[in-house]
Amino acid sequence: MTQDPVTPLPLRLSIVIEWANTRLNGQPRAAALVDRLERQWQELLAGKYSDTLPGEGRQFLTGFDKRPELLIVSSEAVPVAMEEAVRERLSATFDVGIHVGDGLEYYPLKNFGAGLASGDILLFVDSDVLPDDGWLAHLVGTFARSDVDVVCGQTYVAPTGLFAKAFALGWTYKLPNRSGKVFPVRKFYANTIALRTAVFRQAGGFPSIGRRTRGAASLLGRALERRGIAVWENQHACVDHPPPSSLRHLAVRALAHGRDQYMKHSEERHLTGLGRSVGIATGRMGRGVYRTLRGWRRVGLRSWELPAALALCIGYHAFFALGGVLTHLSPSAMGRRFRV
Repeated sequence: MTQDPVTPLPLRLSIVIEWANTRLNGQPRAAALVDRLERQWQELLAGKYSDTLPGEGRQFLTGFDKRPELLIVSSEAVPVAMEEAVRERLSATFDVGIHVGDGLEYYPLKNFGAGLASGDILLFVDSDVLPDDGWLAHLVGTFARSDVDVVCGQTYVAPTGLFAKAFALGWTYKLPNRSGKVFPVRKFYANTIALRTAVFRQAGGFPSIGRRTRGAASLLGRALERRGIAVWENQHACVDHPPPSSLRHLAVRALAHGRDQYMKHSEERHLTGLGRSVGIATGRMGRGVYRTLRGWRRVGLRSWELPAALALCIGYHAFFALGGVLTHLSPSAMGRRFRV
């Protein structure tokens, strides 16, 4: 007697959006993100794929549940008007959950959201990034490859104004490479990354980083590497990250950057941390100046804007170095401040 073949259950996608970054970059940008998520998922359901999406990725995406889970996680109550707008906009497409983890910061919020997720694939995206067209299909479609358990996208700053042009060249993120390669990387950002849920949980999630606010992604990368799991990057999956929203935001973020670099190896006072934080800030300043001088035309800077762009690059990294110096003087005070 023959048995009917068992039809595999559809895969479930869980999208986790931290809401903490709306404090500095505003809710309109977060609203634009969820609009793009909704549109890209609808395009995916309709089979409207980019020509650059491989056939195996297209076939893989047909195996998903038509209603993904979308989890917004916030450290405080989301304003009622915003919550109502999100639910009204997205409930026809996603199973929407909005959850509060009182007082949680960036990485703990992501872990909190992951703990609530029910999907097979876990996609983390930040509330202040704007995905390019085709981002969702390319990122999730990468899992069609059996050797891929973790995949990230590219993060860049779209050169839309003087501030953005300066930071597109002289900051953390590089200009996007549109070659479309998929390859293993050691450095990645948590603002656009997807993992098989079981892999994320087995690795222990984003590790605790003490009094720092950044750096857990690199620790997760090492934990995955110890388990023999590579992190892949799909260059077709790009998101636009905003530059600092003001000069004050620039200073606060740079001071936090310097503190986190200092505390990377110890939260106590140590000359090695001072030397490393100031040395790394100086080195990044030099690279930022070099990239700005070489690439200013590429991002649309005018010649008379170049001095201002260089000043922003130098100013950011000067505050970066100052953050290391201030941490050396008072690790406890710096550990309490600049929680960005």
